[in-house]
Parts: sequence; C-alpha cells; structure tokens
Amino acid sequence: MNPSVAMRCCLAACLALTAGARLSAQQQPPKPTPEQIQAMLAEMGPAPEHRVLASLEGKWTLDITYNMGGPKPMKARGTATSRMILGGRFLMSEGVSDNPAGADVGGAKVEMVTIYGFDRRTKEYTTIGLDTMGTYWVTAAGLMKSDKTIVMAGETLDDHAGSKEVRKYDMVLKVVDADTYLTQIIFKFANMPDLKIVEIVHRRVK
Repeated sequence: MNPSVAMRCCLAACLALTAGARLSAQQQPPKPTPEQIQAMLAEMGPAPEHRVLASLEGKWTLDITYNMGGPKPMKARGTATSRMILGGRFLMSEGVSDNPAGADVGGAKVEMVTIYGFDRRTKEYTTIGLDTMGTYWVTAAGLMKSDKTIVMAGETLDDHAGSKEVRKYDMVLKVVDADTYLTQIIFKFANMPDLKIVEIVHRRVK
C-alpha cells in the first residue's frame, strides 16, 4: 500500500473510531466487507480514460503559434517531456520554448508545466497549467468528443495589473495520431468571436 492510500485509510479509521465512540453498540454502522474495501480501493486507481493520457508519454518537439490579435501571429519552437505520475493517475508534461516576445517580458525562454488527469467522480478530463509567463496557475475541466478531442473549460482573473475581470477560456487537447497531438487555448468573449491565442503542435521525437 502506498503512503497516500495508507494515510487515507488511517484517516478513515480515526473518523470511524471517533464516530463509534459517540454511538451505542446498537447504533454503530456495519463494518465494510473485504469486497467493499476492494471496490473502494479500485475507485482510487486509474480508469480506462487514463490510457489516452498515457499514450502521450515521451519526448516531443513543439511548434507554437501565438495570436494576440496583432497583424500576424508570432512563432516559437520548443521541446517537452511527458510522463505518467502518481501510479498512472496524471500525465505531467514539462517543456521549454523560445519566447517570441523577447527577453523584455520575462526572459528569452518560456518554461511550462502542464498536468492532465481524469476525474472519476465527475467523468471529466482535467488540466492544470503553470509557466514563467506569469505567477499564477490555470485549471480547466471537460469532456472528450468523439474525434479524440478533449475540450476543457475554465476561467481565471484577467492578468492585466489591477484587473478584476474574469477571463473565460477553453483548453483543447486533440490527439491526431500516435505521434502527433495539438493543444490550444481559446479565449471566450461576450458578444465577440472566440480567439485562439495559442496553438501547439506536438510531434514525437523518435
């Protein structure tokens, strides 16, 4: 049993003892059977949906297009390494790329960490993203479409200094084939067309 499961079981046992001390022998709930315990432990493990994420393990080159609404998109290139963590429950991708805007906005390179998962409770794919272009993290969650495209919706505070507005977005992951996948960030605006501000083409390094 790994430390995380052991800690959960210990906590559950403590809660059960505390509750049991308050109840008479007639009121105490029945103890779970071994089969019920095994079923509970199984729900803690990876689901079939995690295989989609596991297929993205490996080393990748990155072709990045930034579209900030200017006259033409900015381009950058980078690399990333992805691996399953926590017993196959999450895919962690660590990458670095050129900064097309230059060193005047935080450095010549952009470092990024993205963690993908699948929440068995909500039946949704999830993502957490962090990078050196800010001091905050973003999250999103959503469903897989029939064409192996996962669309995850999220929102965060606008990153302009002092802004209190909430920015809504979709984070998209599309598996093209065994050696190619796309990620996109699409901003959502009220009374305006959606704007795809970032697209990254991942190609497997063989």
